[in-house]
Amino acid sequence: MLDIGCGTGVLCHVLQEHGIKAHGMDLSEGMLRVAREKYPEIPFEQGNMITYDTPLRFDLVTSTCDAMNHILSPEDLEQAMRHVHMYLAPGWYFLFDLLKEGETVECDPEDLGEIDGTRLQFQIGRTEEGLVNLKIELFRDEEVVQTEEIHERIYSPELAEQLLKKAGFKQVWCTDQLLGESEHAATWFVIARKEG
Repeated sequence: MLDIGCGTGVLCHVLQEHGIKAHGMDLSEGMLRVAREKYPEIPFEQGNMITYDTPLRFDLVTSTCDAMNHILSPEDLEQAMRHVHMYLAPGWYFLFDLLKEGETVECDPEDLGEIDGTRLQFQIGRTEEGLVNLKIELFRDEEVVQTEEIHERIYSPELAEQLLKKAGFKQVWCTDQLLGESEHAATWFVIARKEG
């Protein structure tokens, strides 16, 4: 399997523990450094989901924790899906999640806790272009020592299905319910199967 936008490699590790040969790819060299330190037995490489290509073929490609929402245009999202279709083995699956609109309501800064005098604060906002803006600030003794802003675009499940089909996938399923549960999740879960 390949996890695109793998972050620190947690999903790769879990699947590897269950006998699935895992690979990871992420844009952030910092995230990959942590992944390589924690799980040296798993191959991780740097890449961009929009342009990433590999000669390897995978039975499963995943992208979790709203990584696909970090792709900011529908055209780039379709291009990323086309690349996944190329390196996915025939008959196998691409699984990913997408943030739901209701989970990105603007909010005032919220403290996420303090450890050893270091405090983390999180805020959701919107840009003029309609993107979700996630702002994370790290405070030490009430002074901001680091700020990171992440932009995401909300995609409807209908648009995701349309783009997947344009990218070559014939079968697409989308749900916001976990197996056996009646409650709706905070994200859409999307499964696309490559014909084969």
